[in-house]
Amino acid sequence: MSDSPALDKSLDLLLQKLPDLTGKVLLVADENWSQAHWSAIKNSTKCQLMLISNRFDIAVGGKTAGIDSRFNDFDFSDLAQHSFDAILFRVSKERANSHYVINQAAQLLQPGAELWLSGEKKDGIKTYTKQACKRFSDSTNATKHGICYLASIKLHHAESSPLDDKDYTQIRPIKAQHYSKAKYLSKPGIFGWDKIDRGSAFLIDHLPEFLARYQTAPKSLLDLGCGYGYLSCEASQYGFAHISGTDNNAAALIAAENNFSQLLSIDYQVIAANVGDQLDQRFDTILCNPPFHQGFTLDDDLGVRFLQASKRLLATTGKALFVVNTFIPLEHKAKQHFRQVDVLANNGSFKLVALNQ
Repeated sequence: MSDSPALDKSLDLLLQKLPDLTGKVLLVADENWSQAHWSAIKNSTKCQLMLISNRFDIAVGGKTAGIDSRFNDFDFSDLAQHSFDAILFRVSKERANSHYVINQAAQLLQPGAELWLSGEKKDGIKTYTKQACKRFSDSTNATKHGICYLASIKLHHAESSPLDDKDYTQIRPIKAQHYSKAKYLSKPGIFGWDKIDRGSAFLIDHLPEFLARYQTAPKSLLDLGCGYGYLSCEASQYGFAHISGTDNNAAALIAAENNFSQLLSIDYQVIAANVGDQLDQRFDTILCNPPFHQGFTLDDDLGVRFLQASKRLLATTGKALFVVNTFIPLEHKAKQHFRQVDVLANNGSFKLVALNQ
């Protein structure tokens, strides 16, 4: 499975074990699996594979390769308990996600079956291995392979207390509401799930200035990568007749649907899509706080895809407004796709990049 240098090294390490596994095997996949080669994965094993992913593109990729694939917010509720011979999980960036999957694995594995974990030291893989061992009544250590670690934890008795997964499945009000009077709902599994993003709040502060650029007031809005729906709901006060929110993350879609139904009094839709790939209508306005977090460089495919999607989905006279960290040169790359590009505002941490068709 090491034919692609872009593949996460910890995931590569985990998948190298797949050809040796037999029986019913569950792959639990988050964004760490985004570069996985699903046809190669399917062809590498004779076992009965099932894939559950909280990422729309990953679930689609697995299904296209002929794997039994499900897109949901790691919802294992319809799976029979103690029915799997192995579960493979490359630990997540968020502790709540990893704790939740380990807790669920204790219910899904047959006695004597194994949970395979991989990750780097900075991901907390050693701690997760110790916690899983306690939960499974096992005793083992993660083995080091370069900068990555691999562990196989055998289920003996799941008698200890579950790990703290922050009530992963429960949607609840966010704590940091100071950027809005609205009461937003969110849940673990969404980036920055328990706060209002400062970049998004900055965009909303300058939204009237951006909308003043239109000769005719825009009526349709696309929130591209909507998260739990903050941009959409805040923008709804500016006269839009329709709002669409789209995201690749199952948890975000659940929260957005809840917030839209609670806070929007206009026509709306919430759509699972990877950078808007399931949409074909065009919009007067696109708002976007893309997932360009620290360490992202605009040469990466993701930046180009967000710009290309915006170009495709904007109406002829449409405009888009992106908020990004100041170190990301989005406006320079955007000039290859848009007639007019300028920086609407810059507060030293974030900048707003306005795009005209």
